[in-house]
Amino acid sequence: MPSGTPAPDGATSSPFVFTYFFYWYDAYSGAHLHEADGLRQHFPPDPAPSYRSVAWFQRQFEDMASAGIDVVLPDYWGYGQDQRWSTEGLSYLALAKQEMLDARQPAPQVGMFFDTTIIGGRDLTTPAGKDFFYSNFKDFFSRIPRDQWALVDGRPVAFLFTSDRVAAFNQSTFDYVYAAFQRDFGVRPYIVREASWDYPILRWQAGAPVRDLAQPIQTDNSYLWGAALNGYVDRGGVAEIGPGYDDTLVPGRHGVVRQRDGGWWYQRNFEKALASGKTMLAIETWDEIHEGSAICETDEFGRQYLDLTRAFTDQFHHRAAPSVLRGVPP
Repeated sequence: MPSGTPAPDGATSSPFVFTYFFYWYDAYSGAHLHEADGLRQHFPPDPAPSYRSVAWFQRQFEDMASAGIDVVLPDYWGYGQDQRWSTEGLSYLALAKQEMLDARQPAPQVGMFFDTTIIGGRDLTTPAGKDFFYSNFKDFFSRIPRDQWALVDGRPVAFLFTSDRVAAFNQSTFDYVYAAFQRDFGVRPYIVREASWDYPILRWQAGAPVRDLAQPIQTDNSYLWGAALNGYVDRGGVAEIGPGYDDTLVPGRHGVVRQRDGGWWYQRNFEKALASGKTMLAIETWDEIHEGSAICETDEFGRQYLDLTRAFTDQFHHRAAPSVLRGVPP
């Protein structure tokens, strides 16, 4: 048993609904949209899905706003040349958001979803590792205008994906990020770690991380990834939910499925999240169509999950007790 426990995750001053947004698609080049990639769901053809399309970003933002989502978390893959969409896409995203702000159209504010897959086995306890880790926070928030930042209690919010690709990390990894961000931007970030970051990784042995369970990591909040497949789990301060999961078409995977059951799975997990009393809720995902976890408009489900989401986010924002929706199996 751990001799220490992670820092308690406190309630925020107001409720927030987040969603993870995968913007790597490009209808013009076919990037991430080839049927051979294993598409379980499909976007409507107009506007054409593309990280280079202001119109596509604006349609997604309009739909997010209509679904009651407060914060979009773009899936950021770093600033290297191998993933140009990651940085180039942010420029179109910010432009789309700015045009909507100028027109006084509702659109979510922008937080960061740091896809830590890109860490690639680095040791984040070394000076070079800490600098690399922080440089991604700096790059992302330098590309998003400050008036577009999503603020949790006045601080820009960043979610972390899992620590599966990290050789080692400890509290100094995060202390470095907090100090450097404060120095560069004049504000302390609000970091939401995935649960695999709860305890330091000292090293890996036989393919498994060796952790220091006596030294829990301190950040501002936490969540547990995997709700689209596994359902709501009462862990951390963020209520994580999803509509279902199916990656059986993705090449190279064993393939796992959580059926949507006509919306029943999503509703039941939303009800559990509402009953938890947590003030932060994250939807997994907006549009990961390869893994079949999208709630955005698709050819397969139309706007069904946008309507379901709005019904429950209204309850969440008003802190109302969950109610059963008609037309969804009990």
